[in-house]
Amino acid sequence: MRCGDTCHAKAVGYHAMQKFDPQLVQVMRNALEEVMTKVPLEYSSSSTKAYLAECILKAAAQGQTSYDQLVAAAADQIDQIQVVLSPFI
Repeated sequence: MRCGDTCHAKAVGYHAMQKFDPQLVQVMRNALEEVMTKVPLEYSSSSTKAYLAECILKAAAQGQTSYDQLVAAAADQIDQIQVVLSPFI
C-alpha cells in the first residue's frame, strides 16, 4: 500500500470521518510508536509522525486492522520519507 497515491485517490471527495473503536485506536497508536522507532533520528519530526499516522489511519480505513499490518503500512513509507527529505537535511 502506498499512503500518498493510492489512498489519496480513494479518499478524494470523501469528507466523513470514519470512527474506530477504542481498541483499534490503541493498536494504531502502538503501531505508530513502533514505526517511529524505525525512522532514522535525522528524519524523526512531528511532520514525519503525522504523515505516518495518516498512513496508519488510511490503512485501518481500508480494513488493515492488525498491529502487524498497520506497522507494515507505515514502515513501507520510511524510504520515501528519506528520499523526499534528504535534500533538506
